[in-house]
Amino acid sequence: MRFGVHHEWGKLREVVIGISPAEDFVVFHEDSQRWLLPEGDKLSRAHKGRRLIDVDPEWAKRIERQVDALAERVARESVTVHRPRRLDGAERTFLAANGEGAQLFPRDGMIVVGNHVIDASLRLLCRQRERYGLRPIVQQAVQQRGARWSSVPLGSPGCVDGPFLEGGDTLLNGYEVYVGISGCASDLAGADWLQGLLGEKYRVIPVAMKSNVLHLDCAMALIKPGLLVYCPPKLIDGLPMSLRDWDKIEVSADEANRLATNGLVLEEGRVIIDADNGRVIEELRKRKVDVIPLPFDGPISTGGGLRCAHHPLLRESALI
Repeated sequence: MRFGVHHEWGKLREVVIGISPAEDFVVFHEDSQRWLLPEGDKLSRAHKGRRLIDVDPEWAKRIERQVDALAERVARESVTVHRPRRLDGAERTFLAANGEGAQLFPRDGMIVVGNHVIDASLRLLCRQRERYGLRPIVQQAVQQRGARWSSVPLGSPGCVDGPFLEGGDTLLNGYEVYVGISGCASDLAGADWLQGLLGEKYRVIPVAMKSNVLHLDCAMALIKPGLLVYCPPKLIDGLPMSLRDWDKIEVSADEANRLATNGLVLEEGRVIIDADNGRVIEELRKRKVDVIPLPFDGPISTGGGLRCAHHPLLRESALI
């Protein structure tokens, strides 16, 4: 393989990891942000449109430090690391005038399935612009690596009509692709669009979640074949049928809110987890998973974790 991803595991060879220069992160609030906890909701409403560095400079700088530390740690694993380009000029106000320029969570604005690289359709207007910071990486993959480039049609500005499809909702298990549906991000129209793109060899399976769950990776993680982490209270109908006989590490709603299901898999049986999720780390180690704890509370406090902060471009795994 020169480009592509088939599973959540498989040795990571090439990846995009976000950037968050402290002066670029702007506090935003839109109606679909039902996932926010009370403290975060209060802050985002009170400071909408302000730079985070002017609201809480230590927090803004901690986010920048921690995401850069993630990129450095992954690079030490002999993984090729790409970073998004900083947005400039009119890109920073595209579709929303608040000047949000952060490129912290590349997981959501692009989706890699097989050899497809997809521009996502996001519910949050201010995040639509993130595709421009990812565009040079996508173009290089298409021109030099044989990737197939598609774009999900944009949903309506009022977030009423989709399709919406976001990378945080999209989990890969070979020919099965799970798409989380909560009303906060992806919708059934987005899942149907993805099924049409991938064709009949694939099964795109919607996973119903509670209406205050942002993404599927806030409720479920596939660590390696036969092992997953999940939060039962956040899933309406439980796990997809093909995952129900896997070994499961259950997490509470509180642990899931701290993004205990949101890690970075380096290879089968080796994963980076936020250092604050001690119980989950111990449960993984009991199952012979090599866990690298890494502080990531700064980004997590904005609603996104380690999986959100990266998007694989190349993993070594085979479809069977």
